[in-house]
Amino acid sequence: MNVVRNVKKVVLMFPNQEWFKFDLTTTWNLSPYVLCLLGEILIKRGYDVKIIDCQFYRMSEEEFKKQLEDYDPDLVGISILTTEYADTADIAAKIVKEVNPHCITMMGGVHPTTQHKRVMENPQIDYACRGEAEHVFPQFLDWLNGQAEFPDKGIVYRDELGNVVALPPDLIEDLDALPRPNYDLIDFQAYTMTGPRYGVDTIQDFPYARMLTSRGCPVGCSFCQVESISGHKWRHHSAERVVEDLKWLKEKYGIVAFIFEDDNAFATKSRTRKMLKLMKEAQLNLKWKAAGVTIWTMDKDILDLMAETGCQMLGIAIETGTNRVMKDVIGKPVKLEKIIPTIKYASDELGIFIAANFIIGFPGESWEEIRQTLHYAETCGVDYVKIYPAQPLVGTKLYDLAVEMDAIVGDHEAVG
Repeated sequence: MNVVRNVKKVVLMFPNQEWFKFDLTTTWNLSPYVLCLLGEILIKRGYDVKIIDCQFYRMSEEEFKKQLEDYDPDLVGISILTTEYADTADIAAKIVKEVNPHCITMMGGVHPTTQHKRVMENPQIDYACRGEAEHVFPQFLDWLNGQAEFPDKGIVYRDELGNVVALPPDLIEDLDALPRPNYDLIDFQAYTMTGPRYGVDTIQDFPYARMLTSRGCPVGCSFCQVESISGHKWRHHSAERVVEDLKWLKEKYGIVAFIFEDDNAFATKSRTRKMLKLMKEAQLNLKWKAAGVTIWTMDKDILDLMAETGCQMLGIAIETGTNRVMKDVIGKPVKLEKIIPTIKYASDELGIFIAANFIIGFPGESWEEIRQTLHYAETCGVDYVKIYPAQPLVGTKLYDLAVEMDAIVGDHEAVG
């Protein structure tokens, strides 16, 4: 491809999920971390960047259109966290093209990473980015300006014949090499004073920060998309980098609390212990919560350190109340009987609030096994329970199993 464009002004944006539907259980404020990180990288490359978070400010379509008219960008990067709200990206692209038909539209995030073919069915989406964008997106912009080679990863485009070409997703090995997000691109104070959503696992202490200290997950649960989004290999910031970032957030923005939002923040005991010990030595005096905790990587020493460093809540992923479903369907390396003592120690002895996730309705799961899961959820000692119906998401082993069992109704072909 020999496309040279003068791209200088870039918008990075989240659409408003309410453009598609309003649902208290799934509509939440998105973390500005990724947009602000990309913004910092682009600014260092000489680009002008504006972040428009239609979700946080609950912008109408007209308000988004006005912001575009005022800024007049050369390219708009549309970030979509979940396929559930993919329609909002199409709405955003339509508005961009109405304002300026020559403005380049590019979609990134979970949806194009898992379903790029569906993304590119919309002719108003010019390009998409699969996987992590911190390396390939700046190179792509430089290529548009005739200053770099076309990336060999990450980009989805149409060739001269209109065929969709999808390069393999990029996954970044050295997360410590990435800069800190540039929160000066937004009114970060407003974000630190607003919880991500309703529920027991949201924050109650303000101002706070949302931390993302790792990517990927080595567990490979059958229902989980993480492996197809960010890889089976667990990549992480060093313990030292995490603590330095917390110090920076406390000193610059005055945070008193934070949330670990990683898919699996505590995948290894060695990194967890080191990180918690450094947090304790630094005397940060911050309260914190964590979601997506692998309970079998917890022990008394780690839980003690968690309590000592201000842990208020752990969201643990149990998922089922039967060992058969755990082993044969989910594929988690844990025995249910070994979880309960850990839960009781964290909750009863240390006062850490424990919330637990469970899933029912797996293909091949019996009604008796569902009842066993509900009974286990009631009696395992956790403080709060979330129960979800099994959802075969594209790119998961559960999806493949559901297709094999003819358990999916409707068109599910060519969804990659």
